[in-house]
Amino acid sequence: MDKNKFFLGLAVVLLVVISLGTKFMGNTDVYDYTDVAKFFAGEYDAKIRTSHSYLYGFIHYLSIAIFESFWIFKITSLISLLLIVYSVYYISGKDKRALWLMLLSPIIWYMGPWISPIQLASLIFLWGWYFIKKYDKDNKMRNLLYSGALIGLSWAFWDGILFFIPLLLISFFYNKRLTHSIYFFIFILIGSLPRIILDQILFGFFFFTPVRHIMASLALTFLGGFYNQGNLASGLGLILIIIFIPIYGFRIFKREVFKENKKTVIFLILSFLLLIINSQVRFVLLIAPIVILVICKHINKKQFVKQIAVSLVIILLVINPYLIQTKYRLDFGDEGFGGEIGAVALRFDEINFNGSFYEKLIENELVEISTDYPGEVFVVGNTPDSYRLLANVYWGDEVKEFVSIEDYKLGISRKRILVEKEICTKTKIKSRRDICTSWSIGKAFNDDTDYSSIKYGISFENSLEIEDFELVKRYGKLSLFEKS
Repeated sequence: MDKNKFFLGLAVVLLVVISLGTKFMGNTDVYDYTDVAKFFAGEYDAKIRTSHSYLYGFIHYLSIAIFESFWIFKITSLISLLLIVYSVYYISGKDKRALWLMLLSPIIWYMGPWISPIQLASLIFLWGWYFIKKYDKDNKMRNLLYSGALIGLSWAFWDGILFFIPLLLISFFYNKRLTHSIYFFIFILIGSLPRIILDQILFGFFFFTPVRHIMASLALTFLGGFYNQGNLASGLGLILIIIFIPIYGFRIFKREVFKENKKTVIFLILSFLLLIINSQVRFVLLIAPIVILVICKHINKKQFVKQIAVSLVIILLVINPYLIQTKYRLDFGDEGFGGEIGAVALRFDEINFNGSFYEKLIENELVEISTDYPGEVFVVGNTPDSYRLLANVYWGDEVKEFVSIEDYKLGISRKRILVEKEICTKTKIKSRRDICTSWSIGKAFNDDTDYSSIKYGISFENSLEIEDFELVKRYGKLSLFEKS
């Protein structure tokens, strides 16, 4: 057997086994995608809430309904990652160095177990970039159409693409006719039609999820979030971004490389600046394939070997937490928090190795509760999103609904507005007027839950922060309360 094929197969098998074998599924926005799939499958016993596109969850719902498991998300993510590797190989003219550089890129192994639309969106975006490069060379509208439609489709699955679309426009259209930029925007809208149509069907407004995501992002960036979550930027995230980008990525600045790939290099530089501002390691998956395609023809054999060696060392560090989580749950002082390399490095002194997986414990306790109190609605506290874990892990039919403690309090008080933010000017002269703009989040207008009839509550603590609810039984992690 060809040694190259043997090691290639071995690497792929290891990636698949580690990604499927670890219990880790990601620690960012996982519920936003799995909850949606479960909701469409008719298995979600709560009201749905997400600040992201519903399309990614929607395409998985049939498998969720059949198998009652989220593993299909991991399988589709792995397929997307492997297709990224092959796409880099194909676009490079079937250069084996590009194949190995991409397959052994640390970001591939980092994202392997994650439930996220980034893998699929990055694959589609890569081909969008490929066709925009072709359009830049031949000026054919056909390639512009392919590029815009693919980038629009990638945005339909993952909101993060929205940050990179302006960078593409700046990089590739600064010397093009304005009409071509307008066409490109139209083609993007065409590609995003699946999301637009789904939004119209679900919410009666075809830009509902983009507007909601933009509002949430602005609130998080400038106001610390509607719930005071804080800012996303992280010094550790920036360090991981730097080491996840190929060590010879700096070669994009070499004169001959820049001359050959001018617009792509401009796009990459702008993307690096974006990652400095918003240091999310996952975003590297979007640009790493492009970096590899640019530099693979400009490194010699010695540099190639050095890059592979460095990548292997980083991969060993990346997969260690995943290997541990095939048997143990990594908790960091607060139960239910899985770990990747960033979390492990940041909170190393707080790590606890737990032989029992938190979600499974919660699921088992919910089965007990639903058996003891079948057909009931439960208010869940004590945080606004505590109910999401219960609705996510419970697959039975005995619970009528899990209700957020936040919605319960609003319902009982007969209020609708949850939170409102206002930004105003402050005139420095004796003017009669200042200008203000405000936005708010409130309960859905069609909320028909009878909150006053709810008799039982569940909390992760020994108390439930609602009046007239008394502790009835402690099941383990969960406590059950009854309205007096």
